[in-house]
Parts: sequence; C-alpha cells; structure tokens
Amino acid sequence: MTNPGDIERVGTKVVPYYVVGVVEDEPEVSTEQPEPNTVNPESVAPDSYSVRRPRPTWLGFIAATLGLATFVLLIVAMLIATGGDFPAGTILSYVTIVVSISAVITAVICLVLGYQRRWAAFGLAMAILANPLVLVTVFRSFEG
Repeated sequence: MTNPGDIERVGTKVVPYYVVGVVEDEPEVSTEQPEPNTVNPESVAPDSYSVRRPRPTWLGFIAATLGLATFVLLIVAMLIATGGDFPAGTILSYVTIVVSISAVITAVICLVLGYQRRWAAFGLAMAILANPLVLVTVFRSFEG
C-alpha cells in the first residue's frame, strides 16, 4: 500500500476517442454524389453577410456635448440667479435639468451599444455632476 503523498507525477495526454457505429450489410447505393447546395452570391442580400458595419461616432460626441452644455447652463443659471433675476435663474435651472436628463439617456445608450464610450462616459459624468438636483442633494447631506 502506498501513501497518498507517494504519487508519481506522470504526464497525461488527452486523446480523442472516436466511436464508429456498426454497419450492417446494406444494398448497394449509387456512388454518384449529389450536387452540393450552393448559393449564388448575387442572389443573397448584402445585409445577410457578416460584414461589420461602422459604428456611428457622432452619438458619443452628442452625449459629451449635452453633458458640457449642462455644466455651462448651470454656471449661467447660477450667475443670473446671484445677479438678482431669480425667475430667469429658476427657468434656466429647469432647462439645465432637462438637458442633463437628455445627456444621461444619450450617454447610457452609447455605453450600452458601444458608441464612442469614452466620450459618452465624459458626458455622463458631466451631466450627473452638473445637475442642480444632484448638487442640492449633495449640499444638503453636508448640512449637519
């Protein structure tokens, strides 16, 4: 009896094992090969080929532009509101929120579908960080 630690290290080789079925005596079959099913390339629609289509690059740039526009609108709304025109500052804040939501939706679509992911991630970050609702929530958490 050997100890479990006394096992020799033997290289193993995996060999495929093919099973061949039993063939009974069957009547003679004609040796003519049927014509293979070939497809005429002109009869196939071009969309059915597995050619990779170019991805649109403009969608990621739109997400980044909307994110940057959110930041600019936030700065303008804050400047107008601190200048004393509160109704115009409030309206610009609402416009900032709408642009921010549009940027988030566009950026998420770009990230999921893989269209210019870096630009989309930049737009998403800008849209979230410059959203007035997010800023108010963050500032309220520091209140104490």
